[in-house]
Amino acid sequence: MTFAILGSDPADGKLGIAIATYSLAVGATCPQIQAGTGVATSQASTNPAVGEQLLELLKSGRNPAYAFEQAIANDSYPEFRQIALLTADGQVLVHSGTHTKPFSGHITGENCIAVGNFLADVGVLEQMVQAFEDLPDSAPFTTRLIAALEAGKSAGGQREPESGESLTERSACLMVAAPGESFPIDIRVDFSEDAISALRQALAAYDPMHQYYLARAENPENLPLQYDFVKRLNPT
Repeated sequence: MTFAILGSDPADGKLGIAIATYSLAVGATCPQIQAGTGVATSQASTNPAVGEQLLELLKSGRNPAYAFEQAIANDSYPEFRQIALLTADGQVLVHSGTHTKPFSGHITGENCIAVGNFLADVGVLEQMVQAFEDLPDSAPFTTRLIAALEAGKSAGGQREPESGESLTERSACLMVAAPGESFPIDIRVDFSEDAISALRQALAAYDPMHQYYLARAENPENLPLQYDFVKRLNPT
């Protein structure tokens, strides 16, 4: 019962994922990202070890097809998993096990892939891809990813297949990794009755701070204190 958009920005080499689900703390288990390597998700009945092993194999020099197949083969219950990978050079690989709940599938777009299960219908994924593609390349990459999640929600989002009941998104996560940065943007909403809206709010607060935190990790010596930096951002 999860939908996600995996995307890349060829202009600057960024990779990213935005993901939302009825389950709690999605950022702790589903998404995996490595700058210059790839971005992956293990969802449905998620197993974080699958995505972790997949990216480790890619970092070790294995080709994507081998890494993808090997990570799935090493899992005891692949029929319950939905796995997606977008590599830094644009290769896409997807596995949807036979025991993932309908609607389950994926749609590939330009520099992106939408993947999900327990969805209202295929239109959820179609609208996610369209939202990502409709925003211009000049739009912030994070904005394009969040817009795709919002489009998926508006198109019906998650739905219990037997009763037809809509399921709210109770957790959401956004990750963006850029070459040369020591850590990615990693924003998580672990529990909320409106997790996608909460994720957008968290991004708005965090986004102007990301470069500050990167600089602080590299060399904090000449940086202002954080509350002084925030005051400069929001003078009143």
